[in-house]
Amino acid sequence: MKRGAALILAIWTIAVLSIMVLAFSYEARQHAGVNLYVQSRNRTNHLIDAGKILAEIVLLDYKNAAEWSEDQDAADLLEKDAWYKEKQDLKTMSKCVIGPVYLDEDNPEDSLVMVEIETVNSGSKGVININELYASQDGSSDANVSERWWMIFKICGIPEELDTPEEGNINLWNVLTSSWKDWRDSDDTVTSLDGEECGAESEWYEELEEKYKGVDETVKDELRRRPRNGPIPDIRELSYIRGFRDYPAVLTGGVIDPWEEKDRQHTVRGVMDFFCTEGVAKINVNNCTSVDALMTIPGIFDKSQITEDDVLDEAREVAQAILAALATKPEDRDVDESLTSWPFTDWSDMLKRVEDLDGSNVSSSDIGSEAKEYLSFSADDNSIFKIRITAESGGTQRAVEAECYVNSKDSKVRYIKWVENASPGRGK
Repeated sequence: MKRGAALILAIWTIAVLSIMVLAFSYEARQHAGVNLYVQSRNRTNHLIDAGKILAEIVLLDYKNAAEWSEDQDAADLLEKDAWYKEKQDLKTMSKCVIGPVYLDEDNPEDSLVMVEIETVNSGSKGVININELYASQDGSSDANVSERWWMIFKICGIPEELDTPEEGNINLWNVLTSSWKDWRDSDDTVTSLDGEECGAESEWYEELEEKYKGVDETVKDELRRRPRNGPIPDIRELSYIRGFRDYPAVLTGGVIDPWEEKDRQHTVRGVMDFFCTEGVAKINVNNCTSVDALMTIPGIFDKSQITEDDVLDEAREVAQAILAALATKPEDRDVDESLTSWPFTDWSDMLKRVEDLDGSNVSSSDIGSEAKEYLSFSADDNSIFKIRITAESGGTQRAVEAECYVNSKDSKVRYIKWVENASPGRGK
């Protein structure tokens, strides 16, 4: 009996010790894992800081970069400036990619940072700064603002007139543009068109709030909104404005008149993707991929034909020709033939390359001279830049998206937006 009890006690002792060893081992692995994660996280933080410095090096000096030439000595330029190529890219195309830069060249997958820089109004979405698209009281705004809005509505298939259950037949275009003007301008005068009040100032929103008081509490905070009387910071603010709030499909797309029978309904495209709220008023044609955005520019569409059915087709053909000309190698200057597109140097270069475009029915005379006022061919002192920094270390990823501008007075980069952990991914 004593021997059996001793054996059982020994087995229990071994089992307890084994469990303790396993527990200590597990805890040690957990601590090691935590330490490794903290180390990787700290390293990605430092890499993000390094990416920010790299972006600023390029932004502050890209204008001084030498123009690309076929016989340039890349080795010599690289010795003088490690980022000369990125500066050249940003200077000519308003877009560049820095990296990926590896922390350890012998183990490149372990730690890296990559930086992408482009102008805010250069992508396929959010090209037009909506804060510039209104008729100001002092007359300094775009004289063609109404026609540009009409082209946007035409492109999106938004009907000019709409039969509504509450307001009857309305001129929807007038309501939308007038209400946006009243939200944006600084006075309290309701905008009238053709002798009818089409806009909405504070009184209209107060009456709307009173109408829904105690009926729908879910919209209570929204109904307290009043005209901003200045630039809007977020494009989603349009959803509070008369017309846009009443017919949400105008912004997001979909059926704009669901109360109608199906065969009479209008399915429209939303206008929201056209707009941003920052950046310069001009569109950088060298980095714009949106045919639709170019179609809203007077001179690319014919103002005298704005009411004609074929104005969209003709404007689209001109816009497509401009983008096609970007992909046509110019013959009269030294260019990098390894590229797939070659930026226009200026207005004259654009017209010449459109004129020389093979297989196109568009000539340079089809582009009105007024379009020159709406196009830019490089970044300038008023440009807003979008920066994306992606860092990876030990399997940990971190990404930052920022927007900034270069203050020409003190030659410093000023940040107006900084968003962390924005869908990291290499090369995206």
